[in-house]
Amino acid sequence: MGMKALEGVRIADFTRFVSGPFCTQLLADMGAEVIKIEKGAGDDTRHFGPWLGEKSIYFNSVNRNKKSVRINYRTPEGMELVKEIISHCDVIVENFRPGTLDKMGLTREVLDKLNPGIIVTHVSGFGQTGPYKDRAAFDCIAQAMSGIMSLTGDPGTKPMMIGSVYLDYIGGTFGALGTMIALYSRKKAGDGQDVDISMLDAGIAYSLFSTQDYIANGIVMGQAGNRDRALSPANTFKAKDGKYVFIHAGSDTFFDTFARIIKREDLLEEEQYKYSRQRMANPDYIEEVTGQWAACHEAYEIETLLTDAGIPCSVVADTVDVVNNPQVKAREMLRILEYPDGTKMPVTGINLKLSKTPGEIYALPPVLGEHTEAVLRDIVKLDEEKIEELKSKAVI
Repeated sequence: MGMKALEGVRIADFTRFVSGPFCTQLLADMGAEVIKIEKGAGDDTRHFGPWLGEKSIYFNSVNRNKKSVRINYRTPEGMELVKEIISHCDVIVENFRPGTLDKMGLTREVLDKLNPGIIVTHVSGFGQTGPYKDRAAFDCIAQAMSGIMSLTGDPGTKPMMIGSVYLDYIGGTFGALGTMIALYSRKKAGDGQDVDISMLDAGIAYSLFSTQDYIANGIVMGQAGNRDRALSPANTFKAKDGKYVFIHAGSDTFFDTFARIIKREDLLEEEQYKYSRQRMANPDYIEEVTGQWAACHEAYEIETLLTDAGIPCSVVADTVDVVNNPQVKAREMLRILEYPDGTKMPVTGINLKLSKTPGEIYALPPVLGEHTEAVLRDIVKLDEEKIEELKSKAVI
C-alpha cells in the first residue's frame, strides 16, 4: 500500500458515542493518526451492546484505526500530558457540550499558545452558538427538533425515527468534511480555525425541501410513508411472495417503459396520467394499478424485470439480504477483523473509494489504554522511569 491520503495528519480525539468517533474513523481510514484520549472506563460505548464475547460491537463499529491513550486528565499532571499531546497534533476533534474544553482549561487562547494553527472540530447537538447550544442531545433529539420525525412514517401514525442514528452519522460526516476543508485552508493561509458542526443543522439540511415549501407556500409537509413526494409511481409494493419491493417509475421516461411492461399502454393516452405533474395529482390510482400488477409477481422477478428495463427497483432487503448482497460483497463493505485471541469482529468497509490513495483498515479497534505508553514514549518523549512514575500515581 502506498502513501495514504491523510498520512502525516495527527488528531487528538476526545470523542465518544457515535457522531464524533465516526468523524475520526473516516479520517483514520484515510491515513490520519488518531489518538483517542480516554479517562476512567473510557468511551461510554465500550460498555454498550450488542456484544461479541466481551467486546462491544457498538464501540468497534466506529473506532477502528485509532490509538487509545488512557489519561486521568482531571489531575494536573494528566492535563499536562494532554497538552503535550495536543502540541504535536494538527487537529482536535470533540463532541462534548459547548464550553467543556474551556472548563478543562483548553480554551482557544491556551490551544493557540500550545500549537499555533491547530484546528478544533466541534460536533454537537446544536452547535457552539444559539439559545439551545447548552442543551444535551442525542441523535433522536436532533431528529425530533429538525422535523425529520414528523415527515417519517405512514400518514396518520405517530412521528417516527429513521431506523438508524442517521444524524449522528451525518454530523460525523460533516465533521470530517469540515476538518478537511480547514486543513486545506490552513495549507493556503497558514492559520487554524474552529469547525462548528451541529446535528440539528444537519437535520435541517437533510429534511428534503419541507422548510422551503412552508416558507414559500405556507404548506406544512407531513408524513407520506414510502411514497415519493414529487413523482408517481414511486413507493413500496407488496409482491406475490409477501416481500416488498420499491418501484420508482415516476419520471415520464420511466413511466412510459413501465406502462408498457405492465400492459397498461392506455395510461399513456390519458392526459391525467401521461405526465408526472398530472400523475401526482392522482397518485392513488397509479399506485393501485402498480400494486395490482406487483401482487401477481414475486419480488425478485419484479426487481429483475424492471432493472433489466432500466427502471430503478429493489426488493426491500432485511439484514440477511444485505449481508449476502453480491454488490455489497463486491464493494467490500462488510469486513471481518480478527483479534489475537481469535475473536472475529465484523465491521463495515471503507466508505470512500479513492483510486490513487485508497483508505485501509490497518488496525483493530483499540483496547482501552492500549497505546498509552507508546504515545508517551514516542510522541511526548517520556522515558520509562517517568512513565512508571505516572502509572504509580494513577495518572495513566
